[in-house]
Formats: sequence, C-alpha cells, structure tokens
Amino acid sequence: MVYFARQNDVTGIDLDVIAQGANPLDYVRMARVNGPVRTVKTVARKLLGSDAKFRHEMAKLLGQDLPRRLPVLQMDATRMAFADASFDFVYSFSAFEHLPEPGKVLDEVVRVLRPGGGAYISLHLYTAENGCHDPRIFSGNRDDLPLWPHLRPAHQDKVRCNAYLNKLRLGEWQELFAQKMPGFRLVQLQYDNTHLRPLLKELRDQGELKGYTDDELLTVDLGAVWKKA
Repeated sequence: MVYFARQNDVTGIDLDVIAQGANPLDYVRMARVNGPVRTVKTVARKLLGSDAKFRHEMAKLLGQDLPRRLPVLQMDATRMAFADASFDFVYSFSAFEHLPEPGKVLDEVVRVLRPGGGAYISLHLYTAENGCHDPRIFSGNRDDLPLWPHLRPAHQDKVRCNAYLNKLRLGEWQELFAQKMPGFRLVQLQYDNTHLRPLLKELRDQGELKGYTDDELLTVDLGAVWKKA
C-alpha cells in the first residue's frame, strides 16, 4: 500500500482489524475481532519499535517520507462494501491461497474494477516445496522435515501449517482465473529451480510425488494479470 500510495490514492481491506495509530479503541476492537493473542503480539511489536524500524527502512528505500496512516478497512473480500467500478487497479499478494472461497473474491474483484482497469493477483502455490506454510521451512530450520512433506503421505503428520490453506493446485487456479477473468495472463515464478530439480528427480526415481507435475512442484508464486474490458 505504501508503495502504491506514492502516486495514487489507495485503500486496503482485511478480514481482521488492522490497528495502525495510537487510538486505544482500535486495539479494543482488535482484541474483540482478532483475539487477545494477536492483539498482544501487535502491541508488543509496536512497543519494541519493530514497526517503526520497518517504516524507516521503507522510507529510506523509497526515498521519501511515508504517510502516517493509510486506510485499511475491515471487510470480507467475498462481500466488498465498495460500489461497482470503484477502482482502477486491484492488487493482492500472498492472500488467495488462504481464502476458502477464492472464486467469490474474484467475482468481487471484477465487480469493483472500472472498465479498462487492471488486476494483479499473486499467490503462493500449495504444491510448491514450501507451500505448506510451515514456519520452520521459511526460517531455514527444517528439523526433520523432508522436501515437499505436505504432499508425501509418509511425512504429512510432521507438517505444522501456520494458516488455513485452500490447497488449490496449478490447474485448478488456471481454470478459476480463466472462468472469472477471460483472457488473463499467467505468471509463474520458480526461485530455487536449479537446486530443487535434481532433488526432485531423486524422489521421482524412488516412486515419490507421482501425482504431480514438475511444473507445479517447482513453481512457488503464481500470478494472474488481467485487464477488464
């Protein structure tokens, strides 16, 4: 939001309450909606100065002062409160894999876009090696987690996901985007291809991961680019 706000008016939405300022009522609402644990973590992060350090570094990278507060509205993405054709651009990053009903959200994205407006939906593919969202993989401390543990029945009980995942696969996302956004362009990003490809071959030689293509196992981020007619 901060990046886009350099040149544009922006509005964000989240199912949770996002408290940005010092108004204590925001944190009361956060505790009621998000739960006490999430609220305590947010308050601790702000008291420790983590948020301020992040903002300072972002301002340094962007070469300009950052706005004090940008509007983040509590809203269900399957039932947005915005009028039809409200926005020139809709952007989502690493959220769609966590949505129980991504098709309904895409319907809303199409609805709130103006004719000629664009959308970019980026998501973390479930079949990626780290698609299970186990924090140990992201931290580099895998313990005894093997590669693609969430897709291998013998190792699935070792996985500890940190969020809800709808588990849609590459083909299912392609079909969904084609249905909701005809003429969309697909972007596939593979970050660790050179390292993972020979390891994937070893697993295949052992009879593992037979039900998955190399394409969906090596793709990490999936993006859909679309312009509304």
